[in-house]
Amino acid sequence: MASRALHVVSADAHSRNATEESILAAARDALREEPYDRITIDGIARRAFVSRTAVYFYFPNKRAVIDRLIQLAFSDMYAAASPYLEGDDDPRRDIHLALARTVAAVTEHATVLLLAARLSGQMDRLPPEWEPYIMRLRNAAARRIRRDQQRGLAPDDIPAGTSSRALLAMVESQIVREVVIGGGDAQASVRVLAELWWRAVYSHANPRLEG
Repeated sequence: MASRALHVVSADAHSRNATEESILAAARDALREEPYDRITIDGIARRAFVSRTAVYFYFPNKRAVIDRLIQLAFSDMYAAASPYLEGDDDPRRDIHLALARTVAAVTEHATVLLLAARLSGQMDRLPPEWEPYIMRLRNAAARRIRRDQQRGLAPDDIPAGTSSRALLAMVESQIVREVVIGGGDAQASVRVLAELWWRAVYSHANPRLEG
């Protein structure tokens, strides 16, 4: 899995048609170039080279466009983390690759995520309405930890769900505060987070001999 490219592909990229894709791309560009309060449906339509009616066909208002962009951002983050969440190779390598890809995905979507956090008044932590997306990541991480516990690659003295919640909270805090808001070194954060995750889950394992 280490050979996988770092290119991040949205899990539902193929479910969007060209018109919706152009509207979302136009909204992303607008967010990078002007304040949210100045963005209008008319402006998004002009950027996307579609009619105002076409935009309203897919989205009832401007906030619905942002909500869709947030959904896609989390979809990209899940896809980015899949080498670890869905993998079964060397855990240390999978953790590092997944975190590197996830930080890249968060950085790519930083404008949307920061806007959403500001609109929710939760700049220091993820807004509560993001909980379903966080739960998907948390449950997948717990399943991976549990699989590795069953394989003897990780000790099972701490429940997988408990480890998953604590470690994802650590990753969330580091990425949001240090990388997205603080503009810190993303590669350094990946190295630190990957090492902390591996030590917390795997460093005291006593692998069983299989076969």
